Amino acid sequence: MDPNEHTALPEYERSLRMVERRRLATGFAKQIALTTAPFLDRPFADCRVADLGCGYGYTALELAGMCREVVGIEPNAALAAEATRLAEEGGADNFTFRVQGIGEFGHGPDSGAFDVAVLDNVLEHLDDQPDALERISSCLRPGGVAYILVPNRWWPIEAHYSLPFLAWLPLPLANRYLRLSGRGQDYTDASYAPGYLRMRKLLAQRPELDARFTVPGDVSLAEGGGSRLYAAGVAALRRFPLLWAISKAFLVVAVKKPA
Repeated sequence: MDPNEHTALPEYERSLRMVERRRLATGFAKQIALTTAPFLDRPFADCRVADLGCGYGYTALELAGMCREVVGIEPNAALAAEATRLAEEGGADNFTFRVQGIGEFGHGPDSGAFDVAVLDNVLEHLDDQPDALERISSCLRPGGVAYILVPNRWWPIEAHYSLPFLAWLPLPLANRYLRLSGRGQDYTDASYAPGYLRMRKLLAQRPELDARFTVPGDVSLAEGGGSRLYAAGVAALRRFPLLWAISKAFLVVAVKKPA
């Protein structure tokens, strides 16, 4: 997201985008709750949730209406200001927002403090992914659940710029391709999406997490979830788990084992 977008757009267009983001966030929050609920040892409504890389805070604010407490983490100060404004407007007294990077989270008072940790389309923006997963694990109590959604590097259409094979290219060529397309200047920030084998390796480095690839709790809430093609793809993943290697994205639920 462009942190200057909110000031660069006309007021009516900003309002339209806010309405659309809130609509989408409602579905995202429901999906997180429904997908993690079967793995939790307590109701989602009783959970303390960390939303890491929460951006403008729309999903975090929706989650606040569904659980005991939400802490939103976002390193971008411009996005943080908007998230704080949204929280104040929404009157959510159980939503705390921090201007903080993931590399500054998870230890100290955050250690073992959360029931659910959300990393929704954020991992592909992090260059130190082992550290990010270690901090997610650290912040969870035993029995806590991580919800991780990340694009598959090897899906032919890149997730952020919708350019064919962009993620397949070495970064210098990807940057040149992006500039020639007119859709951006530098691909570095979004260039860390893992492939299937890389994702499995990252998860294997955290043996304290019982991690598994899973399908959404409510397929109809997913992007394209109403189509027959999507339903067929989900059915195929359930029957043939190796097909995750060619999935558009990876959805991982990881339960922290007892100490």
